[in-house]
Amino acid sequence: MTEIRNVRIPPRIDQLPLSEQETREAPKGWQFEVEGQKFDFLKGKLQYNGQDLAQHISENLTHLGANYWTGLSKRLALYRDYATLNVDDPEALGKFIALIHAFLTKIYGRIKKKFDETIDGVAFHLEDGQLLINGVNVHACLKMAQKRRTKKGRIFLKGLRGRLAVLQSNRSGNPSYEKIRETVEALATAIDSELRMNPDVIPLPPPAPLLDPPA
Repeated sequence: MTEIRNVRIPPRIDQLPLSEQETREAPKGWQFEVEGQKFDFLKGKLQYNGQDLAQHISENLTHLGANYWTGLSKRLALYRDYATLNVDDPEALGKFIALIHAFLTKIYGRIKKKFDETIDGVAFHLEDGQLLINGVNVHACLKMAQKRRTKKGRIFLKGLRGRLAVLQSNRSGNPSYEKIRETVEALATAIDSELRMNPDVIPLPPPAPLLDPPA
């Protein structure tokens, strides 16, 4: 049976505080706080609430939502502007701005991908060959509904089928949809077939063969 993967909770990013030595070495001009989030630039690395921002982005870029990354990108842009006006170290500032640009490019690329994978409010992507729609694993839900047929299961499948229909009817010009088109069509067919089943009718086992009368 296919299992629905656990929903990931956005991780805390304040669990790796800087050492006292690093804090003493940090020039005050690099320290910046906005909306309760703290930034710093130490030894060529950008720190975000005490954690290496490069590591945070690498570990969480694919599964945190577009709203999260949009907010972070805005704060990064504010930090860049602040440092440009307050840091008097052209060489370090050049490295800093290049790093900020690289992070923003990566984040904007992910946001664009999220946008491309959304049609009329329906977000979709493949994960390990399984289709997720608005975070729901369609393959897993279909398997569970087939294993235990209930009226509630049918209602849920009808909802999923409606979302698949949205993708199918508004797919023109979307390159991301083309990557999942065959999967969507196969799932739509399978769900249609399942919905034609009557959950109140339990198939009976075949009758036992008749015994020949004694001679």
